[in-house]
Amino acid sequence: MNTLEIKNDLLRLMVETNDQDLLNKVRRYFKFLKNEPINQSEIEKQEFAMIDLGLQQIEKGEVISHKDARNKINEMLGINRS
Repeated sequence: MNTLEIKNDLLRLMVETNDQDLLNKVRRYFKFLKNEPINQSEIEKQEFAMIDLGLQQIEKGEVISHKDARNKINEMLGINRS
């Protein structure tokens, strides 16, 4: 697919849904990928809870390296990277 076809397909998918939650998630993810700021009001309660949990885990020393995390994720997904 070329760029125009991808844009048209994304637009079609957005127009065909009335699921506001899905549209908000897609919008936030797209803004994240483009490194655009996300307003605090756009962050859901569940996301705040996840952030708080992560901060608590950091304080307790319950952390692993990014490399180890990627390896675990790849293993879960069945991706072998050599």
